[in-house]
Amino acid sequence: MNPAPQHRSGNPARRGFTLLETLLVLGLMSMLAAVMVGGSAQLLKGTARSDPEDALMALLQTIRRQAVEKGKVLELTPTDEADEDAPDFTWGEENAPEGSPRTEEKLPKVEGVKVKVLAPESAGAILLGGVASEQPLARMRFYPDGTCDRVRLDITRSESRKITPIDPLTCAPLPAVDAK
Repeated sequence: MNPAPQHRSGNPARRGFTLLETLLVLGLMSMLAAVMVGGSAQLLKGTARSDPEDALMALLQTIRRQAVEKGKVLELTPTDEADEDAPDFTWGEENAPEGSPRTEEKLPKVEGVKVKVLAPESAGAILLGGVASEQPLARMRFYPDGTCDRVRLDITRSESRKITPIDPLTCAPLPAVDAK
């Protein structure tokens, strides 16, 4: 009968890994995963922000998530369209005291593309140059249960205009066929 295999130093050969080696490998793998996840999130964030329409859709989902996480009603407010350097939207807690911080968002500028948040129904549209023009909403609210106000997005690209309704349950776009 053969005895257990011997190592050169005379000690029996060991099999497997020690606890320290296993913990070291797990620690290195978790650090690598954290770097990869953080880098991919930045990559995805950068691609979503290249078009004003995509940037606004991403903003709606960000505010929705913040409302759920904070458990408070948040509101999105469009800013003055006349000032090119001003942010396009500000958002923060509804009924927050005067001077409380609000997050400013500036959508990417693309030649010939305009994005507006409109009321759910076209009640106050005026015909200007053969195109119905509506005033943007003063605010849009996001609730702690993950819902939001019912609104429509008006996306104008050069000569074409698309009205996209937003689902109040998911704050995501609905097919444009349902727009009124």
